[in-house]
Amino acid sequence: MPKIQFQGNSYPMDENENLLDGLLSQHARAPYSCRAGVCHSCMLRVTAGPVPTGAQALLTAEQIKKGYILACQTKVTGDLSLTLPTRDEVPGILTELTSLSSTEVIIKLSTRLPFEVAIGEHITLVSNEGFEATYPVTGVSDESQTLECIIARSAGGSPFSAWIHSEARAGDRLMVIKNG
Repeated sequence: MPKIQFQGNSYPMDENENLLDGLLSQHARAPYSCRAGVCHSCMLRVTAGPVPTGAQALLTAEQIKKGYILACQTKVTGDLSLTLPTRDEVPGILTELTSLSSTEVIIKLSTRLPFEVAIGEHITLVSNEGFEATYPVTGVSDESQTLECIIARSAGGSPFSAWIHSEARAGDRLMVIKNG
């Protein structure tokens, strides 16, 4: 019976069992969404063990090179050690907007997926409306996977900052992209 090592736990699985289903049935905190390999939410990185056939069919050459697999497309064939990949681009959700002054607001956003960035590093934020701008990170919590940025609004400023100050609300979705 193959064993899957994931997030500090060992999960026994049946041969040819779907990896995502097996993890979820044992209450592992594995990310997922579409279950069809399209969204890539269930992407994991193999750190030990052979990559199962078909687990990388829907991935780019770069993702394959990094050892990524899609859990929803993986049939368990042997022991594996897995980790969540660190991504350079992740979906985010605005969790809080707090006015600091008439021209500055601090935003908090949750990435829900691992995203390594340090205070002072720059990230690009892209709204669903297509507005985007780059800001330095002013706060990070790896434990809760949240980031903070201060967004200043100025006359003739970016459409993104105007959107944050006038229309954005907690619960709005963004893409968060790590720069360089």
